[in-house]
Amino acid sequence: MLRESARWNRQVSQRVNTITTLNLINLFQYSVGVYVGAGSRNEDLSTTGVGYLLQKMARRGTTNRSKTELTTKIENMGARYSTKSSREYTKQEMQVLPGDVPRALGLLGDMVCNTALNPAELELLKERVSHEHEDNHNRYVETTLENCHFNAYREHMFGQPVKGDRDVTHTLGVDHLRDFHTANYYGDNVVVVATGDVSHDQVVDATEQHFSSLPKSTSVQRKGLDKPVYIPALLFLRDDEMVNSNVGIFYDAPSAKHEDYYSFLLLKHMFGSYRVD
Repeated sequence: MLRESARWNRQVSQRVNTITTLNLINLFQYSVGVYVGAGSRNEDLSTTGVGYLLQKMARRGTTNRSKTELTTKIENMGARYSTKSSREYTKQEMQVLPGDVPRALGLLGDMVCNTALNPAELELLKERVSHEHEDNHNRYVETTLENCHFNAYREHMFGQPVKGDRDVTHTLGVDHLRDFHTANYYGDNVVVVATGDVSHDQVVDATEQHFSSLPKSTSVQRKGLDKPVYIPALLFLRDDEMVNSNVGIFYDAPSAKHEDYYSFLLLKHMFGSYRVD
């Protein structure tokens, strides 16, 4: 928990490949994350789910380190690793002990820039993702949200599932992942964030060292950059075998840069949330 007297001191740099480096100090934990401005909206119907697979493959080995070596180095640092894919961004993040931020950036840079894309590992991952698709009927909240996005943005890839379509997943290969990486993983589209009492210059230097292989921009035409159209509508999915009902009401909320963004966040908290067991 942050002390009441703590204040955020924010430093921002843009140097190597114009990767943005952000440092928040006076926080009492150390985290470093790499955020790529690419997600499922940047796919098409023939490659849906490719971004999710690429994000998962980053942990399964690089051209410099095997999967076992990556796991061992993370464990030896006592670090906590997390990763996430969404519709608009992909993140790789570590929480580390003081002094380990440069090492964490080295591992993250290797995973983001030099993913090995081993065909055998990809087949194992596709099998795992297939099991996740099978388990969708047990993920009530996630399934409800995915259907909401489809209902509201059915004319755009923004409405497609982040994990893709089960029938498409098994058709994706290494070349699809490599093409997605080439189109979306470049300096202008990457932000590196470090939080904690770390040296901003040290973070920038480590970023320059470990992310230098990323190009500044891409010559490949990116997909899904057009603005999705919000379609107000009702959607009912009947399943007589379910023991409960899942209902959602969703709004076309303002984006993060909109003047009403924080007012909408306040409204969200006024609605609150609860669970009846």
